[in-house]
Amino acid sequence: MHSFTKYFLEQNSYDRFIKKLYQKYKSIGRFSGKIKLESISKEEAISFSRLFGNSYDENDDVVFSIKKFILIMEKSKYTDFDICILVEEYLGIQLLTNREEKDVNLEEENLFYQNIVIHNNGLGSKWLNDVVVNRIPPYRIIHQRYNKNKIDLEKELSNIISCINNLPKEKMLISIYASRFTNDPHYLDLDTNHSNLFLHALSYIDNSLFPKTRDLKIKLLSKYNIEIDSISNFAITYNLLSNKNYINMFAENKESLILNIQNIINVQSFDTKFKKVFILENPSILMEIMANKIDVGVIIADGFPNAGVHLLIEKLIETNNKLYYNGDFDPEGLLIAQKLKDRYGDNLILFGYDADSYYENLSVKEISDQRLSKLAKVKEKDLLEIRKLLYKNKKGSYQENNKDKLIISIKNIISYK
Repeated sequence: MHSFTKYFLEQNSYDRFIKKLYQKYKSIGRFSGKIKLESISKEEAISFSRLFGNSYDENDDVVFSIKKFILIMEKSKYTDFDICILVEEYLGIQLLTNREEKDVNLEEENLFYQNIVIHNNGLGSKWLNDVVVNRIPPYRIIHQRYNKNKIDLEKELSNIISCINNLPKEKMLISIYASRFTNDPHYLDLDTNHSNLFLHALSYIDNSLFPKTRDLKIKLLSKYNIEIDSISNFAITYNLLSNKNYINMFAENKESLILNIQNIINVQSFDTKFKKVFILENPSILMEIMANKIDVGVIIADGFPNAGVHLLIEKLIETNNKLYYNGDFDPEGLLIAQKLKDRYGDNLILFGYDADSYYENLSVKEISDQRLSKLAKVKEKDLLEIRKLLYKNKKGSYQENNKDKLIISIKNIISYK
């Protein structure tokens, strides 16, 4: 290290000054112009007064000429002074302009992708190479993940390539397929980050547009023998209309109908008589609706909505149906409501989340602090009153105990035009 660098390091008052020098260099590519330090410290004031031969006081805003600084140093005892060396040695960096730094980073990133391509092969590598070289979707997403965590991204891209290189020749459940090549059965669950990258790669191979709806995603996967679990992904429905006669017959006979995800995919459109659909958490409420002969469309989510429920909801939104949701008054129930509201926005209305309904059906069982911590994710204004009561009382209130009031609310919503 040069003696002039050691001098500045020993002073402990030039950090901001030299960092400003570096910022100026990065910005314009040379040491020129002026730099400004605001509200200098007492130690800085003493050092700068001594160096520049001017009088500075603590808390002054000071502007320094870089050219003057260089001349002062060249005329000092440090005859070998070089401002480039000073900044590099002091900060422990290599001097690069913003543009040069960007070019270096881009070259490193390209080498990162090339290394993945070289160590893999097949359709998956061809896809990644084309994405990176031609900057086609999902390049922006991949680039963002590179900046966030390149180690995780390397593993993710390798997994996606492995999946693409081993597309099944016969029908296979997506959970089994994902587990076989990633050791995680949920790796390719719809709407996850991994799944979106995989679907981008699959649509590239298929020479088709990226599937934006759940229906199109499932169809693309099915085209390559990857099947969503149609047995566990089902929805309990009531009074829905469609282009399929058997569904309309159940509606006409006022009977409930369980539809699995393949049933839902094969239906072109779903609709309801009054363009209003009630999504409820508990099947017992449907029994009350049927007993009261209420002419309304119903979906029973039965806990966290699965892929089949979401696909059905999306098809109902396409035919301009308004969604109404009510669930249990506990941390998990409010979290379901929050996620549905986040996902469907103005298409979904939360109803029945009031203090009277909560207190009328208060459970005797106390909710643990661990479960209550889930409420931190609940932000929707229509849920805040119940969230506050859950924090206060540490007790839930459940939909099946609130049947009468829910039936009245549903009747009122239907009658309101």
